[in-house]
Parts: sequence; structure tokens; C-alpha cells
Amino acid sequence: MSADSRSDWSESRERFRAFWQRELVDRCCMAVRARWKGAPAAPVVPAPTTYEELVRAWVDPEANLKRMLAGMERTFYGGEAYPATTMCLGASAMAAFYGARVEFRPETVWFHPAIRDIRRCRWDTPIEAAPLYRETFDATRYYASECRGRYLVGLPEIGSATDDLSLLRGMQELLYDMIDAPDAVHRGIHALVQTWCRVHTDLFHIARPCNDGGCCIPWMQTWAPGPHYQMACDFSAILSPEMFREFIVPELEGYMSVNEYSVYHWDGPDAVKHLDALLELPALKAIQWTPGAGQPRTSSPRWLPHLKRIQAAGKCLILPCAEPDEVETLLAELSSRGLFISTYAATEDEARALLRRVAAWTHD
Repeated sequence: MSADSRSDWSESRERFRAFWQRELVDRCCMAVRARWKGAPAAPVVPAPTTYEELVRAWVDPEANLKRMLAGMERTFYGGEAYPATTMCLGASAMAAFYGARVEFRPETVWFHPAIRDIRRCRWDTPIEAAPLYRETFDATRYYASECRGRYLVGLPEIGSATDDLSLLRGMQELLYDMIDAPDAVHRGIHALVQTWCRVHTDLFHIARPCNDGGCCIPWMQTWAPGPHYQMACDFSAILSPEMFREFIVPELEGYMSVNEYSVYHWDGPDAVKHLDALLELPALKAIQWTPGAGQPRTSSPRWLPHLKRIQAAGKCLILPCAEPDEVETLLAELSSRGLFISTYAATEDEARALLRRVAAWTHD
């Protein structure tokens, strides 16, 4: 992203660098977005009327970039916030690389099971011609080619090994397999981890020139000066801590071999039981907390002890779902070192005022 896209990006870049070192430049690392003063309302986009139009709405990078640029032009990016393209062909596109039938829906992309017997599953088949593989790379190349310093380029979501395997096999079936055929499950997870690492590395190099030599996760609004990918395991909600250590910890260690600025998407109350295992991973740089739908907010006393444990363990903490009126409480309760908060404001003036207050609330 060039200087003409965000004139103070160099300052934000230094705050991000300090964040990863759990240091401070002048204030807590903070992103706040708002609608530009006087910006027009978002245009109404007609809903697809046929399945072909629906598929095109998901996979057409040219139309999607036009829509995203219109949104960027209406947005004030304050603090460390930045404009970026996002790419999502469903949160688990890697499942399609291995044969899951893809169903496009207006609100999501669904992947249907394809593995009948995990013991007999072959993981050495070529995936380059599989559904969504080419589309994933084509969109990334297109967004990068059209960038011209106007935005950062977020890497596509392809899911994670165990989550994608649960779609390929079926959630209940995979859980039984972990008990009855653990070696076969480990083989499948390992194969998907290898693909995850290769795909992310290739995509990183495509997008890197647009990302100031680094990498970004737009929905979190984070940036790092090197490989920086989201790791997650929603399937872990139904796993015991022991099974998490057996199956998921090796998966995460595989990702971190190519994920220098690693962040784990720790999501909801069912994930709390796995915090001990996460804090024991020396290569894990950051944990991102999402309270989950219908749960107390980020600043709730229910979560603060866990958030403080993350910081005490020397991990960076990312809070991308904080409400504006929570920011003061979060900064009062948590160290500003290694803390990143992303929020929004109703107006540009409110966003600027919040940033001024954040500077005053910042502390060690």
C-alpha cells in the first residue's frame, strides 16, 4: 500500500512492528473504521435470480473488486485500519480441493461430505484441477494486479485441516474416526496441513508486493512484516483437552513452520478449555478472542481473566470484535503492550476522538 492510499501508513507500520514485539511506540495498536463524512450510502445490489448468477457473485473477482472499492471509498480508516480486498469462497475451500461437493448459497458456501471410509482415503491425488483451486489463485492474482497502491490484499480463506476434514467426512463420523482409526485421521490432517502450508506460501508471494512486503488479515485488521495467517479449529469445540493436544496441536505446529506471525482464532466459550494447550506453544505469536454469538461482550469480567492470562504468557492479544464503549475498560484492565483492538465508530469525528482518547488511556 503506497503513501497516497493512507498518508500515515508508515506510522501504523511501526506500531504493528512494535505490537509483534510487545512494545509500544506511542499508543496501543488500534484500528477504528467509520463512514467518511458526506459519503453516499452503499448502493443496492440486486440479488441473484438464478444459480448461475449466484455462483458468479461468489467467484467473479472483477465484480467483487468493484464492490469492495466502492466500500473503501466510503470508509474512513483511522489508526491502524486499512483498506483491503477480502476473498472467501466459503470458509473451507480446501475441502473442495479434495472432492467435497460445493454448494453456493446466498449467505455462505457449503461443502458436502466425500469420504466414505477414512482408512481407504488417498491423499496423494493432484488438486490443481479441483473446484475452487484455480478460482482461489485467479482472484488473488487479479486483486494484486489491480492494486496500484490503493489497498492491501487479503489472502483467501481455505479453512484448516481438521475443520475441512470434518466437512469431507462428516462431523460425527470424524469424531468416531478419532477413536476408532486415529492413525488414518492423523494421516488426513497431515496431508491437509501440507497443502495448507503450500497454498498459503504461494498466495503470500503473490500478494506480498501489495502488502508492504508483509501480510494482512483484513477482517482482524492486522498486518505483519512477514507470513501472517489465521489458524483455527471450530471442530475443537466438541473435543476434550486431551484430544485437542493429540490431534490439533500437531496441526498448529505444522502451520507455524511457515507462519512466522501466527495468530490463533480462539472463538467462543467452548474454546476456553483449550487455552492451556495454546499457551504452551512457543511459536504461537498471538491469540485472537471472539466471545461468540449471544455471549457477554469482549470486556466482560467473564473473559478478562483469560485475556490477562494470554498476556501474562507473553502472547500478543487481538480483539477485533470490541464495541467502541468497551475500549476504555479493555485498556484499563489489560496491558497496552502486545494489544491490538479493532472497532468502529458512527462518524469520522467520533473515530478521531476515540483515537485521541486511546493515546491517553495507553499504559504498560
